[in-house]
Amino acid sequence: MADILSKEEIETLLSAVSKGKIPQKEKKAPPAYKKAASLYNFKRPALVSRDQIRVLEFLHEEFIRSCGVKLSNYLRTTVEVEIVAVEQLTYTEFIASLSEPTYIVTIDAKPLSGQIILEINPFLCFSIVDRLLGGSGKNSQEVRELTRIEQSIMEKVTGLILRALEEAWQHVISFKLEVKSRNSNPEFVQIVSGGELVILVIFKVNMGENYGIFNICYPFSALRPLLPQLSPQRWLSHQRWLSQKKGTTEERDFKLLQRKITGTNVEVVVDLGQAEITILDFLRLAPGDVIILNKSVNEDLLVKVQGFPKFYASPGRVGKRKAVKITSWFKKEEDDGE
Repeated sequence: MADILSKEEIETLLSAVSKGKIPQKEKKAPPAYKKAASLYNFKRPALVSRDQIRVLEFLHEEFIRSCGVKLSNYLRTTVEVEIVAVEQLTYTEFIASLSEPTYIVTIDAKPLSGQIILEINPFLCFSIVDRLLGGSGKNSQEVRELTRIEQSIMEKVTGLILRALEEAWQHVISFKLEVKSRNSNPEFVQIVSGGELVILVIFKVNMGENYGIFNICYPFSALRPLLPQLSPQRWLSHQRWLSQKKGTTEERDFKLLQRKITGTNVEVVVDLGQAEITILDFLRLAPGDVIILNKSVNEDLLVKVQGFPKFYASPGRVGKRKAVKITSWFKKEEDDGE
């Protein structure tokens, strides 16, 4: 049976506690629930989900590959394009982020409603123009508007970027991008109201030691009809279909190339040997003279196809015609000493 304290014992215990003779155990506060807080602006909700933003990144990864190849061929130098960020912001914020002056192109994207914007930083423009005019493509630190000649040069570059963008979007929607206008002051460009949401894709262009930035701005109102097609499930199914199509296309191209190569004529030359004579002996040569080559009768001869050594062969005859019989393949390491 448990001990029960008497009234006197309880009073003595309470008195000792109040005088501090018996230390009290400190009560531990319950652990606080910790969670990383994230900022959210209720005045400007994110209308495009993270998954859809990720699909847009995948789509523009195809764009930067095609754009890099086109610009490299046109500028005759190695050009690498990479995605810096994909952001959601208001149109006013986008315009405020641009430098002035700049090179800003307004583009019609039919059948989409509205227009999109391609903005190329002027430093990148000057670097491209310098490269096309025979320079090294060094960035200019001069801040000014492009001249008419520089604008006409940039028209071709703008066309290459738009063609690459059309190719990247073609599996989602087939549209034709046409330049509507060109401006240097962003304040004069108003494709949507200031408070409307836009999707901004920022790119970095590397040309050797030089680099620059360009942006593509999509109004949300233009992309709204395409959002269901930007789901991860549709993107993955499309990528699988592209892989299968690519395999079939590569096999068909290989067979076509094989048929064309099979009917191609090539030059085959047999090297009978070599000899060294003096100029005096060369001048004294006459019909009937014999030149001794550095090949023995039983030694295989080198066969060259289009000037490249490919086989070894032994000489002989087929009927009344001279011929060689292939005996072995030519190995490249055997030619290292030459």
